[in-house]
Amino acid sequence: MKTILAATDFTASSWNALRFAAEMALDFDTDMTVVHATHIPVVSDVYFDLRKSMEDWRQEDELQMVKVIEKLEKKYGPALKVKSRLKIGYGADVIRDMVKKGGISLVVMGIAQTEKFNEVVFGSTSTDVAGTVNCPVLIVPEKVTYKQWKSVAFAFDQKHIPLGKGIQTLKEILVAHASKLNFVNVMDTPFIEGDQSSLKPIMKELNGVELKTHFLPYHTNMVEEAIQDWVRRHKASMLVTVARKHTVLWKMFNESSTKKIAFSSKVPLLVLSDMK
Repeated sequence: MKTILAATDFTASSWNALRFAAEMALDFDTDMTVVHATHIPVVSDVYFDLRKSMEDWRQEDELQMVKVIEKLEKKYGPALKVKSRLKIGYGADVIRDMVKKGGISLVVMGIAQTEKFNEVVFGSTSTDVAGTVNCPVLIVPEKVTYKQWKSVAFAFDQKHIPLGKGIQTLKEILVAHASKLNFVNVMDTPFIEGDQSSLKPIMKELNGVELKTHFLPYHTNMVEEAIQDWVRRHKASMLVTVARKHTVLWKMFNESSTKKIAFSSKVPLLVLSDMK
């Protein structure tokens, strides 16, 4: 693992994600970069808040970032190799651009529960980024603390699971924590029940990791709930999903599984991308 990119908007939920990322960076002896995107706040869908200039917003964010870095350094000391980046633009675009330039192994972001309408329609920066970059995105719920991941659940749909950077990072985490990986499938597809042939390539890649496969009965429109229930009952420490590409029409009329799980999950959600 090279560098962990941790995003902040200076809220309580993002500070929790920064602490999580910092402890993970120390655990894996890797660098950490804290990024914040400065943009003029939107007052409504028509007007921007122009009472202050972009330079005013940038200066305020610089002061906030200095405080955040000082807080991290005070809490974790010189062992934490942390630096900061301030960029002008929208958060998701800034993160995607930084990942595209290379050197980022993992993006860590916080998420806060909000009204259901906002979750479905607007989502969050973390759900916007997940699946759109070629490295895994770890979404950390508000009150979750970093600890050893003894049991990890991997929700799979019997389709091809992309190998590459995401699986390499996952394996590094599993090996470091001596974790058991549980593949969990809810039978909502036309595939043969109990068929785990799609897992053969990833099982080969994860050689040396303790693996087990579970098939759950299907309940109409309850796939995400069934997975979350399994995670809760089996005390899994982390949930892994693969973000699939969907058509524009699908996005207009459907709430993605990743978004639904992200807002309701009580454990960190590691989202792998099927981007090449």
